[in-house]
Amino acid sequence: MEPFNILDGAMGSELIRRGLTLPEHTWSADANINYPDMVQKIHWEYLDAGADYITTNTFRTTPRAYKKTGIRSKGTSNRNREAARSSLYKAVELAKETASNPVKVVGSIAPLEDCYSPELFPGTDTAMEEFFQLGEWLTGAGVDILLLETMNSVIETEAALSSIENFNLPIWVSFVLKDDVHLLSGDSIPKAIEKMKDHSIDCILLNCNPLDRTLMAAENLVHSWPHKWGVYPNLGVGEASPNGHILHCEEMDYFLSIMEKIITLKPYIIGACCGSSPEHIQELNNLQYKYIK
Repeated sequence: MEPFNILDGAMGSELIRRGLTLPEHTWSADANINYPDMVQKIHWEYLDAGADYITTNTFRTTPRAYKKTGIRSKGTSNRNREAARSSLYKAVELAKETASNPVKVVGSIAPLEDCYSPELFPGTDTAMEEFFQLGEWLTGAGVDILLLETMNSVIETEAALSSIENFNLPIWVSFVLKDDVHLLSGDSIPKAIEKMKDHSIDCILLNCNPLDRTLMAAENLVHSWPHKWGVYPNLGVGEASPNGHILHCEEMDYFLSIMEKIITLKPYIIGACCGSSPEHIQELNNLQYKYIK
């Protein structure tokens, strides 16, 4: 069995599990400023559990998200941009302080609106401008990889790729799905993969999907994409909640049984999304020792 790499687990739902209440629009972004020790402790625990890649807590560190909070600066300038930038740079700082060679820091970029609502895509021109800004900030802050995650449509993914692919960093793209053959938008996985071949992508992943769907979709993905790929599924029972709250999680044994089947498909990287904890990453690391010996 070929070795696989391990991505870290959830940040937002883990912050909730540890007692924080996360606001609707900015989600876990404010924790970078208000609870940096807690964010970094979670990074450390994932690293100790065996993660090879640490993801920045930047899923909602965007001017668009902060605009929805109603925060405004005094005078003529809008404070939303600076609030988002400050949170993003702090998030990268916390991840970089935790990671050490050979651990890499992955800069997270999410859909501009609700990742479960592809119909809210703001249009290509607007999206390209906003994604460029996020890519520029993350690159300037010093991440090793740019990750477009929980991407729900081909059109928004291509807008993001066109905006960030000149920053000379490896790019990963991760999709959230409607079923085992379609993105949430209805675009088919084969169509999405064909479009991705027009861009310079280092790895394609599937994230925030239920465990059973992740397995079936991974089996389809490997037939369309012969390069690096991976998964980090949602641990919630049933469909993901739009507010990120996980009321009931799948049992660890079921999680591991699905991940073992996925490992036989030879992924480059595996991890876990909403509802996961450092314990889940530790168990994936244990599978590494089970299969690679």
